[in-house]
Amino acid sequence: MVPEQSTFFGLVKNLVEASVLLAAGLFLIGWSYLYGYYRGFGLSADDLNLSVDSVLVHSIPVIRGTTFGITLACALVVLLVLGSFRRVQHVLSKPALALLLLFGAGLVASRYASGVGRDNALRDMYLSTSTLPSVAFEGTEDANPTGCSFTETNYRLLARANGQVFVVLPVDDTGNIAASNIRVCSFPEKSIQAMRIQVGLAAR
Repeated sequence: MVPEQSTFFGLVKNLVEASVLLAAGLFLIGWSYLYGYYRGFGLSADDLNLSVDSVLVHSIPVIRGTTFGITLACALVVLLVLGSFRRVQHVLSKPALALLLLFGAGLVASRYASGVGRDNALRDMYLSTSTLPSVAFEGTEDANPTGCSFTETNYRLLARANGQVFVVLPVDDTGNIAASNIRVCSFPEKSIQAMRIQVGLAAR
């Protein structure tokens, strides 16, 4: 008979290993999503110095997707069916194969998450579909003209990082689309005296 204490610590060990693996997977998905999203706006997620918490939170738009859920469920069913055969169990128990399977799953998940990020960036580039909050500034501007001005009232808040506020001017697609590119601006936080963020409410 297996001592209860040994069983308990074995369970704790398995839970810790599973949680570490889960956290690593969520971090990979969140980072891939941010990479695809900000790359669509010409920014590098690496340069934004995002926190681990922020990266983990951004895995949510990916794992909530229907495609991700269906794919994960199908993969689990296949593994459970294959695991019911002793010969397959023997093969899957080999560390090298398990590592190879995890690596392949990571590549597939990363590619999918990056694609979701690119799609959401494309959505937020257009005025009619953007989910980014509107933002307006008051402050002291640089005297050198750069094409970015506090007087613009149609900016959408993109990110706040490294002492900078990044905004984007979405393409107005409510009429004929004349712009062939979008404008992304960054303002130093020290030059901003006030910032108004406005989020639209859903109809009741």
